[in-house]
Amino acid sequence: MGTPEHPWRGIDLDVYEQHMGDPGVGQLQRLRDITGEQLAAYPFRAIGVLGVAGGNGLDLIDPETTDAVYGYDINPEYLAACETRYRDRLGDRLRLIETSIDRSVRIERVDLLIANLIVEYVGAEEFVAFAAANARSIGVLSCVIQHNDKAGFVSSTNHSSSFDALASVSSDIDPEALAAAMSDAGLAALDHREYPLPNGKTLVRQDFRTTPRP
Repeated sequence: MGTPEHPWRGIDLDVYEQHMGDPGVGQLQRLRDITGEQLAAYPFRAIGVLGVAGGNGLDLIDPETTDAVYGYDINPEYLAACETRYRDRLGDRLRLIETSIDRSVRIERVDLLIANLIVEYVGAEEFVAFAAANARSIGVLSCVIQHNDKAGFVSSTNHSSSFDALASVSSDIDPEALAAAMSDAGLAALDHREYPLPNGKTLVRQDFRTTPRP
């Protein structure tokens, strides 16, 4: 990740959100609900979101109890949309950063780092290396991956063809293998939850603690 030609730079946000919000996919609203669960489970004052896109779920953040919200994404147009949608609500708390996600990236100190549907495009090995490299900057890491079973990686909608280029950077992630790799890197598992989708796929949320309990 990180080159100007990265496929995620070429996907229009409206197309992405229409695809994710298609009734047969059902991921946009489900991911917003999961974000709400992540925020409720770990009510911290500094929050980071990897792959923030247009900011789905940022409206659930209470500005009165939050000091900083860091949004990371590789697509500058996504970040511009996020700015437009949430600057008035979050004010100077909202800090948007254009970047790829890999082991060379260093993030700001956050109590909760949300990484929903990002591991598939970073790769498990690189994501674990990123988490380990930033362990001192992360309190809790909560990530969601898509378990595909027999379904295709990209669900079928009128917009499916817009995501063809992602095949070069996407990979299926095994939840158990990811948890084992995280453990080997010194990140302790906190929680595991599954969320069935209309098309037979399942979203899997896995939470890890990267610093000792207070």
